[in-house]
Order: sequence, then C-alpha cells, then structure tokens
Amino acid sequence: MAGGEIAAAGHSAAHAAGHKAVHVSAPEETWLHFLYILFGIPDWLAVSLFVGLILTILFWRLSKRLSLYPSGFQTLWEMAVEFFENLCRSAIGKGGEKYAPLIGSFFTYILLLNLIGLIPGFMSPTAHPYITIGLALASLAIVHSIAIKELGLKNYLLHYVDRPFPNPIVNAVFNIVTLAPIVHLVGEFSKLISLSIRLFGNIFGEDTVIFQFASLGMITLQMFGLLPNPVTVPLPFQFPVVLLHVLVAFIQAFVFSSLTAVYIALFVSGHEEGHEEKHAAHEAAH
Repeated sequence: MAGGEIAAAGHSAAHAAGHKAVHVSAPEETWLHFLYILFGIPDWLAVSLFVGLILTILFWRLSKRLSLYPSGFQTLWEMAVEFFENLCRSAIGKGGEKYAPLIGSFFTYILLLNLIGLIPGFMSPTAHPYITIGLALASLAIVHSIAIKELGLKNYLLHYVDRPFPNPIVNAVFNIVTLAPIVHLVGEFSKLISLSIRLFGNIFGEDTVIFQFASLGMITLQMFGLLPNPVTVPLPFQFPVVLLHVLVAFIQAFVFSSLTAVYIALFVSGHEEGHEEKHAAHEAAH
C-alpha cells in the first residue's frame, strides 16, 4: 500500500468522521512528485521511467558479473531466460527463441510497474491508461516491425488481403466486396484495445480496492473512537487484497508478454516453417 495512499486515506477518514460521509479516491502523488512541481512530469510517468532506469542499471551490473558457475541471482536469471525461450519456441515455432529477450523484457518491466505500487510512497503506473496504451503501442510497433523485417514489405501488406481463390482478379473482387483489408485493420486496432484495457482495468481495480480497504480500516477506528482524530492507523483489512494484487500482477504481466509472442507468431510462424523447409530441401540437394 503506497504511503501517499495511506495519508490520503487518513485524511478521508478524518473528513468522514467529522462530516458523517465517506468519499475516498486514490491519489497520484508519490516520492517523485517533485519532478511534477519542477518539470511538469506526472507521477505515473516519473515512476515508470524510474523503474526502467533501475532495471537498466541492475541488468547492466549483472551482465558484468556473469560466471560459468552461476549462483544466487544469476541462477534465477538463467532459469527465467530458459523459461522465456521455451515460451517463445512453443508460441512462435522453431527459431522463436530469438524473441525471448523481447518477451522477457516486457514481462519484467510490466511486472515491476504492477508491483511498485505496493511500496510506500509509490504508485502502480499501469493503473494509469496512458502507460498501458503506451506499452500496447510499443508492443504492436515492435510486432509489425518484426513482420516487415521477416516477411518483406510486399508479403507484409499481402497479410491484410485474403486470397481464397487461385485467380488474382477474383481475389481482388472478393476483397473489395467483403472489405477484408478493413476487417484486418480493425483486428489490429482491437489488439491495441485488448492489451491496454485489460492491463489497466485489472491493476487499477486492484489498487482502488486496496485503497478503499485501507480507508475502511481507518474509518472504523475513527467511528469507534479508538483513535483521536489527528491519528490515523489503518487496520490491515487490505492485506488479503494485497496478496491477490501480487498474483494479478504476475498474471497480467505474463498475459501481456504472451500475447505479444502470439502476435509475432501470427505474422512469422508460417514464414519460419517455409524457410526451414527450403533450407532442408537445399541441404538434401547437396
């Protein structure tokens, strides 16, 4: 539970005790709020940049301390790398493990964005729609860049055209009548909505519930007169929800990264298989 949220919950509790009404809302002020005062950088963006900086420094330092005989955090790191390589290989096919760094990076970054709100004085940036939309845009931009690189621009554009008939003229008429390219474009846009809204809705919901339960603990003490008005100590009503938040944070990070792998597979899986078949035929011929 963020320290700023506890303080705001205490203010709401005191207000409720004095006016017999309850009105609480999760604040956005964090330890990095001075960046908003000085430079106009909102807290949700500052925290997300802070997490990215911490991850960059952490993994840069770890890369300088790699050993042939791993121990400690390097062991966990290698297990995570192997897990994401297997995930990409199963989702994309043979050769998909080369996308493991991308998928693993999405998972790690989003997981920390989801969990940092549990640290007093911080918030979960993924509880803000701008962050989740930005992550979804980044994911889809990378997916389409990979598709253009792997397929070539011509085949990438043909991906938006249905070709159920052997005659190209009939196919052209079919696509005009059925509006197939527009349907495919709408499908790509729906991926953006799906990735961003799912992540935002789950994390925002969990953060709001935690805040409301912490406020309920303070209001309960105030209503029974167990604490004077200036003192605000929350009862741990929110603790079960915190445990659920940790679980949801892992699930949502995994869903986002897994869907990114699936979207890559929708473009390149057939191309990879065709490339492997051509390579095998070439080897057999020699």
